[in-house]
Amino acid sequence: MIFGKRCFFGYVKAPNGEIWWFANPPRREEPTSEELSALESGQWTDLLIDLFSDDAGPAVDIIRATTNRLTAWKTYDVPKVPRWHNERMIIIGDAAHATAPSTGQGASMAIEDAVLLAKCLRDLPFGEAFPALVDLRRERVEAVVAHGARSSNGKAAGPIARAVWDLVMPAVLKRMASSKKQEWMYGYRIDWDCKVERFRRAA
Repeated sequence: MIFGKRCFFGYVKAPNGEIWWFANPPRREEPTSEELSALESGQWTDLLIDLFSDDAGPAVDIIRATTNRLTAWKTYDVPKVPRWHNERMIIIGDAAHATAPSTGQGASMAIEDAVLLAKCLRDLPFGEAFPALVDLRRERVEAVVAHGARSSNGKAAGPIARAVWDLVMPAVLKRMASSKKQEWMYGYRIDWDCKVERFRRAA
């Protein structure tokens, strides 16, 4: 993850040697879908190279080496979903509680939902399983979504903040990785053998 002076960049090397990357160009006003689709891949390349031209790191080289077509889309925080289910169907994962990519918790939250849904279906009558899952999950997932919304803002640091971040970010990330304050999100565990009724709160 690179906090550039004018744009945020993330990349990872895939198992086959490819580089997968993304960028978050800031915009003061929301672009329309037509505006985004009208920009050719080469125009995106030029725009991104310009945004990262003053930054150290591999962003410019990675962008220049990219041969696939570049496209863009708008991202939004998804509002709170008041109802997750009807009598026969339930939504889980991002469909129920999409969180910002900066949390790194989208897949994790969906897996947690699936495991707890299986427990609810295992331990409770069918008519009670869906409400029980919502009862078990809503507080946690909404806390993760709120955390992601806070952390996803302000990724274009500017030249002064960028210099400060470069100095302190390694220590901050190391502290976060070992911090008990993050344990609620990254250290969450599900006891498969424990019956669901032991977890349910009073309505």
